[in-house]
Order: sequence, then structure tokens, then C-alpha cells
Amino acid sequence: MKTDRIYLLSFLIFLFLSCSKQIFRTNGEAIYQTGKNLQGEKLLDKNASRIKIATNCKACHGKNGDRMNGISIRFRVLSNPNYYPIPYTDSLFFRFIDHDLKSNGQKANIGVIWKMSDPDKRDLLDYLKTL
Repeated sequence: MKTDRIYLLSFLIFLFLSCSKQIFRTNGEAIYQTGKNLQGEKLLDKNASRIKIATNCKACHGKNGDRMNGISIRFRVLSNPNYYPIPYTDSLFFRFIDHDLKSNGQKANIGVIWKMSDPDKRDLLDYLKTL
């Protein structure tokens, strides 16, 4: 009988934890992980995007920003001249988000278009700098 109560209690705790809202340390982490800011606004412009299945950065780039073969979105890589002849700066990253342009000015053509406020872009960049 006591064992049944322990199993039931364990199950209820598991159920509660699995249904609870995910908590993020920063707005940038929330954007990266979910495609939504902490206010719950969806930031992907599905109408303008070719790739409609992706809803967040993590879907393609992975938990640590380096899932795609040879394409890391960790800012320490993006800003490294050993990887990019024109390394990304904060302003070039913002231009990428706003206009889908690589650091060298060429069209990136990534297939996803984001609608982010300046504070959301800054928060995302700050998060990428932690990866």
C-alpha cells in the first residue's frame, strides 16, 4: 500500500513537471529555443518565409548553435575572421536578421524571415554570445 502511494506521488510529480511552463533565463534564450519572446509574441514571419516548418532557431541550429554542418551561429564563430573573411559585428548581425544579408552583403536566402523588435534582436544576439 505504501509503495503504491509512492508510485502515485512520483507519477503526479512527473505529470506536474512535464506540464509546467518552460522557464528561460533570458528573453534571448526564449527566442532561440521557441521563436517567441518572453511576452509570447511569435517572431517568425511565416507568410514571408519559404521554410514554414521551422518555428525557432534551435530547430535547425540545435541546442548549442552548431548542429548544421559547418554553419555555427555561435557568435564567437560568426565574429571570427578565421571563419568569415568579413566577420559579423553586432550591426551586421542585425542587418542579417532584418534584410537576410550575409556579412559580405550577399543575399543569405536562408528561407526564414523574422520580425523582431530592436530589443528582441539585441537579446537574441546576447544569447548567441553565450553559446
